[in-house]
Amino acid sequence: MHDERLDQLEDWLEIFFNDANFILSKASDDASFRRYFRIERSNLSFIAMDAPPEKENSKRFVEIAELLRNNNIHAPKIIDKDLAQGFLLIEDLGSATFLQALNNKNKLALYKRAIDELIKIQAINTQNISFDLYDESLLKTELNLLIDWYLPKDINQDSLDKLFDQLIKNSLNSEQVFVHRDYHCRNLMMTNNEISVIDFQDAVIGSNSYDLVSLLKDAYVELKSSEVQALLAYYYQQAKLSTTYDKFEKQFDLMGLQRHLKILGIFKRLSIRDGKHQYLDDIPLVKKYALQIADKYSEFAFLKEAL
Repeated sequence: MHDERLDQLEDWLEIFFNDANFILSKASDDASFRRYFRIERSNLSFIAMDAPPEKENSKRFVEIAELLRNNNIHAPKIIDKDLAQGFLLIEDLGSATFLQALNNKNKLALYKRAIDELIKIQAINTQNISFDLYDESLLKTELNLLIDWYLPKDINQDSLDKLFDQLIKNSLNSEQVFVHRDYHCRNLMMTNNEISVIDFQDAVIGSNSYDLVSLLKDAYVELKSSEVQALLAYYYQQAKLSTTYDKFEKQFDLMGLQRHLKILGIFKRLSIRDGKHQYLDDIPLVKKYALQIADKYSEFAFLKEAL
């Protein structure tokens, strides 16, 4: 099938470089409509992003990349942009992900470094950019993905409504900070042994436990329970939270349940609607996380049958 947008991207790159002396190869796919290509030219490497403007907000990506870089977070440098066409040329952060760098010897140390970066991100002053809020409306919309795409139609709606209300209140009643919204092992890169951050364009202002859950209860890699507990305690100490540890742990648990119920709906939708069936392989771990919380808190026991 002819790829018209790829032709347009190559034409745009030819204008930028003043010639066609570059090699373009696929770098990665995305759960969204964005695509990434690696551009090699004269022993230099760049990443070109194709983000259809009617489906993706590239202006947002540029704004947040600059905000992160201005706050000493290694996000990709924007080299050139055409927001009307939805094309960006950005710094190549390499192909080594946080996930690929993990091994049994460095695991806890690397996760602590990722937590240190997260605390820096959460300290960013967001007054200069108009961020969306992770408010009741957005949280409810996300949770409804579970109903729309994942659960059987005969589920007890009253029980779900009570659960959703509790999860929403938990999120809104916690400290509100910059939320990356997908801070996990595939969206952290290891660039010259430095942690770099990508895929941040959907950032909002929301709960300080959301990105921590994304990292420690990752849909793509499972930590041992003892490791999660150790790293949760590390974050609590480093972030110097004023709430008690027990209260924060429950906030973390409920925030995780919100995220994992949403992801179950998203992964099923990616398969059914978008034909991205590879995400079905990640559903068992996400469901396991949700069931662990259903076991831990008796008020959520009904989820064990529903899921």
